[in-house]
Amino acid sequence: MVLHMEIGARLKEARETKGLSLEDLQETTKIQKRYLQAIESNDFQVLPGKFYTRAFIREYASAVGLDPEQVMEEHKNELPTYEEENTVQFSRVQKSKQEAAQKSGGTSRFLPTFLTVGLVVGVILVVWIFMQSGSEDSGAPADSSSSDEISVPAGSEEDTTEETSGDEEEAQAGEQEQNEDSGAEEEKAEEKEEDSEPEEKQPGVELSEEGTGSFPMHTYEVVPAGDSKVTVEFSGNVYMEIQSPQGGENLVTPREYTSADSPVTIDIGDKQEVYIKTGNAPGMTVNVDDQPVTFPDPELTTQKLLLQMKE
Repeated sequence: MVLHMEIGARLKEARETKGLSLEDLQETTKIQKRYLQAIESNDFQVLPGKFYTRAFIREYASAVGLDPEQVMEEHKNELPTYEEENTVQFSRVQKSKQEAAQKSGGTSRFLPTFLTVGLVVGVILVVWIFMQSGSEDSGAPADSSSSDEISVPAGSEEDTTEETSGDEEEAQAGEQEQNEDSGAEEEKAEEKEEDSEPEEKQPGVELSEEGTGSFPMHTYEVVPAGDSKVTVEFSGNVYMEIQSPQGGENLVTPREYTSADSPVTIDIGDKQEVYIKTGNAPGMTVNVDDQPVTFPDPELTTQKLLLQMKE
């Protein structure tokens, strides 16, 4: 047992004893060379989050033939804790929510003005239609009265009756045509109103923002199917955290899970966001009400998900 050595020096010595280069170790563990060098130098600030420092050290120890759990226990005082990483990540999520609230607030200030202008235009349009309709109705009696004032020679009463009857039939036909036009306009208005009704959102999961870097966070918009449950299944060992960013509430205990713990199911309830950290993305599947949430990069080990629930 080599307790007088720092953990980085101990790991480096084990690597050199096995005759492995940093490039060989990078190929075996899939951990970038610069992170391996940082571990050997005990420079843990370089790593992508203190939360994954422990996972990388376990991978390194296993690759050079050491017992990962024994190494972690013997050097536990040198290793960083999770509290600072959790606080930083939660602050980023809160900042994102505040920016979104400011954007939506700006839109709501212009909404009353927009509605007022729309109402005025609607009133003007109704008045114009009413005036047009009134002018058309007043035209029919004028034609009828003018036909009554036509003078005919004596003895032509029968001809006058026939002409008057023809004018009445023509007026009735015009009124019927006008009614038909009015009915067609009403049907078009009803169809337009039906088309303008907002469509009900269908359940689904959509990637709205893909994260970058070696420890990316991906944001998804989720329309739940009704059960409002998140189910996480995994194989092998995986460190996992699931939180509700609104109140910083842990929905499961942050720890390392095994395949015997799978699946883990969380009732979302009225939560608007669910935040998931994983140290074994390739061996994990996430579903919201049986709707799959896929990782953009299925090969990257360390990833984070932010699920935003939409009604």
